[in-house]
Amino acid sequence: MPTAFSTRPNPSGPRNSSAVSQPREPARERIPVLFHIVDFGDGGIESSLIQWLRVFDRERFVVTLSVMHPSPAFHDRFRALVPQDVGIEILADKPWLNYFQSRRYARRLSKLGRVGRDVFNTLAVRPYVKRRVAELARKHALIVDYDMSLRRLAGRFGTAWLGVNHFSFDARLANRNRKKRRLSAQFARYDGVAALNEHMAEEARKMFGGALKRLFVLPNAIDIERIRDNGAAKEAPPCDAPYIISVARLDEIQKDHRTLLRAYADLVRGAEIEEHLVIVGDGAFRGELEALAKDFGIAERVHFTGYRNNPHALVAGARLQVLSSRYEGMPMVLLEALALGKPVVASDCPTGPREILGDGRFGILFPVGSVEQLADALRRVLTDESLRTRMKERALERAQEYGIAASNERFARCAAALLAVENP
Repeated sequence: MPTAFSTRPNPSGPRNSSAVSQPREPARERIPVLFHIVDFGDGGIESSLIQWLRVFDRERFVVTLSVMHPSPAFHDRFRALVPQDVGIEILADKPWLNYFQSRRYARRLSKLGRVGRDVFNTLAVRPYVKRRVAELARKHALIVDYDMSLRRLAGRFGTAWLGVNHFSFDARLANRNRKKRRLSAQFARYDGVAALNEHMAEEARKMFGGALKRLFVLPNAIDIERIRDNGAAKEAPPCDAPYIISVARLDEIQKDHRTLLRAYADLVRGAEIEEHLVIVGDGAFRGELEALAKDFGIAERVHFTGYRNNPHALVAGARLQVLSSRYEGMPMVLLEALALGKPVVASDCPTGPREILGDGRFGILFPVGSVEQLADALRRVLTDESLRTRMKERALERAQEYGIAASNERFARCAAALLAVENP
């Protein structure tokens, strides 16, 4: 490990008599890192960022969180989840800078208002934020642009920049050549770009070629002990029957609950299972999905819980967790399910599930959109207790590869590579 990552001894750590007389290595400053996100909603990016803020190595790094706009979700839920030793900087820290954004959060932004917002952002918000980022850059050795929302500023201000991409490049940019060219130029400004898995990294290599300065694979991190503590929380069950669970934003462009509901309806019609279906999450498609469950005659067995701050308590009580997405990045819900020892059934979508589940060794994969094969996978797991037991053992084994120790080593190697370039 490069000497830049030598750390200051923990002043609150244990001491003994021999430690007083023995020589110590010189203390070195921790590396200041700024994590940035544009705002907080209800998505997986926000959850994965909170996990990183919890698990980063306090002996190597000191971390600040930068947020562009203070959303209601940030104030109401996420701010309390940020560890106390993580500083928080709001870039648009004046009320007038958030006028249009506040109206958007309240769903009161008209078409004309969106035009006004775009003009206002260009003339007022962006110049102000640029000055704020320049100030913060002077205090930090590395900026981790966690949603790449600062890509217009990347590479500036004399500090190292890492951009983190959370989605399949192919799923988002296929047949969108103009956007690909624009993003290629913007991504090239970063000192490094991190993909969440090897599949996504390979997509980036093919799509952007040599435009990227450095490409890293940096999977999401999980705090396994905390997830299990959350899973042990006492909570009223969502139904009076055993259940399977899906945890995902109700966004049918990506998450494809329609396929899940059709597959579940097939199982119910076959009278083969007793389990109900619990769907955790919220979004614009909730009404449509509730109506679809009614049309399929399964409304009494499908339970929409809405968004939950702690979905782990519900996951812990489920027979299995299912993910039916058309595309992903590195879905946190699968990592968290593995940490809880849950059997997992997931679509083989780009990207993430195949890598997380080890090509099917640690869970069952089914083709995207295949109602028949999803129903068959659910049936197999629900009706075979020995299979569920084996899947639980493998899940717990796999989760360790995304735990605190492994994640910190990956991040430290990435940071060392970027800082070595900045400080040759």
